[in-house]
Amino acid sequence: MKNLKRALYGWVGSDPQTYRTCFYNYGGSINVHPDVFEFITAQTGQKVSYYHQEKQGEVIAAYALIDNHTLGVKNWYDYPLSYDEVLLPIAPGCKVLFPENSNKLSCLNRDNIVNANFSLGRKKRVCIAKGDYSSKTEKNRRNEYNRFIRAGGHYYDLNQFSPEQLADYYIQLFESRFEGTVHCFSRSHLIDILTHLNGLIFGHILFVNEEPCAIDLIFMAETKDQVYFDIPNGGVNRKFSHLSPGSILMWMNINAARKYCEISGKTMRLCIGALDENWNYKLRWANAHATGRTFL
Repeated sequence: MKNLKRALYGWVGSDPQTYRTCFYNYGGSINVHPDVFEFITAQTGQKVSYYHQEKQGEVIAAYALIDNHTLGVKNWYDYPLSYDEVLLPIAPGCKVLFPENSNKLSCLNRDNIVNANFSLGRKKRVCIAKGDYSSKTEKNRRNEYNRFIRAGGHYYDLNQFSPEQLADYYIQLFESRFEGTVHCFSRSHLIDILTHLNGLIFGHILFVNEEPCAIDLIFMAETKDQVYFDIPNGGVNRKFSHLSPGSILMWMNINAARKYCEISGKTMRLCIGALDENWNYKLRWANAHATGRTFL
């Protein structure tokens, strides 16, 4: 029945290379990145099914399913891969009927997917970093940063550390932040993903003297015209809360992402995850956008 629906909607079976080319041409979120599909397949044995749609002989859209059921990679319990927004690679200006069930479709696909609702009764929202901040906000962040430096603070690029070091820092800071109230990923799983997806890692880690105090594991998907950044839950050493390391790190990482995109001439989309009543602080950095749900 599903295959009939896909055929009626104009979709055909595809392959990894066609999908990769479409993803590069039109962009997408980390949870639908071709390298992430390959990683999850290798680690879990799950199967990936690919589909695409053509117009006048040109591939205009593509998507992939895990075990022919789940849209994108939804292994957030085992790996730091968010599933708060699914941005599909679809050519600008093209409209399609989408045959799969989803309630996490990115608002960037609003004009592409005909059978998706992004407004009526939509409560699920995702936080996307603002394009710029007020002069007062920038001044406050600079003052926090300068206070941090005077207290012995410094920062490093995540790529300066081995996967084993990053896994240890992440677990240490994550557990300090959440104190057992939120599930943390296993060390082995962190090392696996940091090893195999090393080319997608972006961002910084903060230290005070020689002690780590804040980390965000950012994954980036760079395509022809866009760079998509995804920030799952990070970690903070509560010992240094008076220095606001979490705010400083977010400000630094957003500025670094913005600068990277300015230099490369690409559009930035930086996702800080879902919005709920316990995470309203995200609105300091981001605007909340409703995700779409398919119908028919």
